[in-house]
Amino acid sequence: MEHPALDSRPESTVSGKVQSAKSTGLRTEQAPICIVSDDFRFSYDVSKRFLELKLRFYQAEDDSGIPKGTAIVVKKGQPGLVVADRRFIVYGDAEECSTKAWLIHSGLVSWRLGTVIGVDPGERPGIAVYSGGERIAVTSATSPEDVSRYTRVLSSMVGASRVLVRIGNGDPTNRNRIIRSVWSTCSSVEVVDEKSTSRIAGSDGEAAAIIARTSGVTLTKLPELSPTDGEIRNIQRRSRLNSGGLTTISRSFAKSVATGEYTLDEAIRKQQSADKKRKSE
Repeated sequence: MEHPALDSRPESTVSGKVQSAKSTGLRTEQAPICIVSDDFRFSYDVSKRFLELKLRFYQAEDDSGIPKGTAIVVKKGQPGLVVADRRFIVYGDAEECSTKAWLIHSGLVSWRLGTVIGVDPGERPGIAVYSGGERIAVTSATSPEDVSRYTRVLSSMVGASRVLVRIGNGDPTNRNRIIRSVWSTCSSVEVVDEKSTSRIAGSDGEAAAIIARTSGVTLTKLPELSPTDGEIRNIQRRSRLNSGGLTTISRSFAKSVATGEYTLDEAIRKQQSADKKRKSE
């Protein structure tokens, strides 16, 4: 079954066997991807992510259904990445498989080059991936902590020693949340002065691309999370807006949102529950 754009076993990694798309004879940016699984939940989760990434893909219950010309096959199983029958075969859970397949499809097929991830900090950080100085992909994470999904997968593909994270120095609390989440999944983290990065790009992803190409100051220790009074007040203001003016969360809940302990919606529900309990006493 084709979807247009909009077996569990350990495998050896492809590292050291494949150096580039040219060496495999594959053009991964054009060939489709095929999800091979009879597990509905796995197929659904991978499909949903591929649709979000606007990737063209097929689905099959077993290898006999893989379309001719497929360059990337995704299967549920022990995390691994191999090349067989002139195809990349990605194993793992839905999150890891979809991210690896997206990166390979975007052109990340050299495992011996240094990889740089540029991050434009925010509630939904912009991300840009460069390999060997070449831009591979641009996207957005769903939260500051979600950035670690990309660094973790990249480190599993190329090795943590080859992954450098560069992050803009704006939005300090979200920036520090990102840094703390990626700290153990890369070789080092650099903080880039965003004054030297033009915002003419017009999107967080494009800003992240500029950050990725700009050298920064290497961090030597984890930053602390210390939300400012202004950030806390802004989160309280947003809680009123999101609840239609019915609820203003406490400073304590607002701080928990700022540090990533709760989402804003979770904090609103907890505040409403606490208010209801207090009224009933």
